[in-house]
Amino acid sequence: MTANFARSICLAAYLTLAACASAPTPNPAPSAKATAPAVERRQPAPPKTNTDATFALLSEADTALGAAQPKRAILLLERAVRIEPRNFELWIRLSRAHLATDNMNAAMQHARKAIALADVAVGVTTATAQAKAWLQYAEVLEYRGQKQEAASIRRRYGQQRG
Repeated sequence: MTANFARSICLAAYLTLAACASAPTPNPAPSAKATAPAVERRQPAPPKTNTDATFALLSEADTALGAAQPKRAILLLERAVRIEPRNFELWIRLSRAHLATDNMNAAMQHARKAIALADVAVGVTTATAQAKAWLQYAEVLEYRGQKQEAASIRRRYGQQRG
C-alpha cells in the first residue's frame, strides 16, 4: 500500500513539473547600464536535458534571469543540478546566475565545474562542450577585471568579443 502511495506522489510531482514546461522565453534587449554583467549580453541556447523536470526548471530560471531575478534563478538551477548533476550546461547557467548577483567565487567555482564535466558531456561534441564551458570561465574572468586572460581563452576557443 505505501509503495503505491509513494508512486502516486512521484507521478503527481512529475506530471506537475512536466505541465509547467514551456519553451524558454528570450531575454529582453540588453540594458544600457555600463555596470550590467555579461550575463545579459547574449541569449543562451537551450541545453540538452535528460528530464522534463530539468527542462521546466531551466525554463523558469531563464525567465527569472530575464526578469532580473537572479536569486530565484539560482534556486531553480540548484534544483535542476540536483536532478542532473553531470549536465555541464546547467553548471554554466548557474555560473551566469551567480555572476548576475556579483558572487564571483560561486561563479568561478561553477564555471570550473562545467569545465570538468565538459569532457564527459552527452549530446554534444567534447570540443563544443569544452568551448562553452571555457567561454563561461572567460566571462567570469573578464567580470573580475582579468581581461587579458579572458581574451586569451576567447582566442583559443574561437570567439572574440565584438
